[in-house]
Amino acid sequence: MKRPFASTITTLGLLAFATFAHAASFDFQAWITVNGEQGFNNSSSFALTDSGLTLTATAYENPGMVDSHVYMDDLFNGIVGGMGVCTTLTTGNQCNPSSDDNVSIDGANQEVLSWNFTQNITAVTLELGDSEHFDFSNSGFEYSFGGSGWLSAVTDGNAMVTLLLAGGTGEISFRAAGDTLAEQFYIRNADVTVVPAPAAIWLFGSGIIGLVGCARRKA
Repeated sequence: MKRPFASTITTLGLLAFATFAHAASFDFQAWITVNGEQGFNNSSSFALTDSGLTLTATAYENPGMVDSHVYMDDLFNGIVGGMGVCTTLTTGNQCNPSSDDNVSIDGANQEVLSWNFTQNITAVTLELGDSEHFDFSNSGFEYSFGGSGWLSAVTDGNAMVTLLLAGGTGEISFRAAGDTLAEQFYIRNADVTVVPAPAAIWLFGSGIIGLVGCARRKA
């Protein structure tokens, strides 16, 4: 009976890992392709849901954390931009100036893009585009988990980067690392890993205890 028991334990472990490592994907380029270019006030925030996890995005401008606009930018150089920040929206839902639609710094005005999640997350993998919509490769930006201070990150040669946080957080913010054109960016998409639910852990534990009890009775 030991082999079937061990096999069942392994299967439960794999199922538990699949639950614990649950991830959601947010493809902003695909959203823009379907919905078109547009901006969002913080009072009517941009929100997107995948696999039961909702991401709500807001935007601010320092100093003073003044409300700004999340901006979903369309084609330039034949490439869909992604999510950025627009300080001023016109009545036609366009940025003014039109170039101010990515995450950037303009002198003392530092744009901040903030994400809030309906569950705590432990990791997020990002793909970023630069100010010309090409890959933001080997380029730096800054992020903050839950308002705990700003950290530096650099994308790899494929414009990708993974940010990790032990214990999890429901909030992550982004800003440019400098005020040059090369340091402005869009976020194209994000894969997010969710903190395991206590209920799932309890069910897994209960299953193990039950199997141990059955094994003892059959021994």
